[in-house]
Amino acid sequence: MLPGEAAPASGNPLVLTNVQPTVTIGGQPARVLFSGMAPGFVGLWQINAEVPQNVTPGPAVPLVITAGGVSSNTVTIAVE
Repeated sequence: MLPGEAAPASGNPLVLTNVQPTVTIGGQPARVLFSGMAPGFVGLWQINAEVPQNVTPGPAVPLVITAGGVSSNTVTIAVE
């Protein structure tokens, strides 16, 4: 793939990130299921993570992504 090209819309092959991120949800480590380019898009990176079972539900549960030693801003998600 060349810079500026869209990831294959079929998702084949998947374009994965070079560094595997970590995700915390509600302060708990979340299992990362996918980290890579969103199929069919240019420059849109996607991370799929599983909400840990022991997270306390609420309308504003904090989520942080860390990759290469750099953490994202804290955002919140609703967890039922």
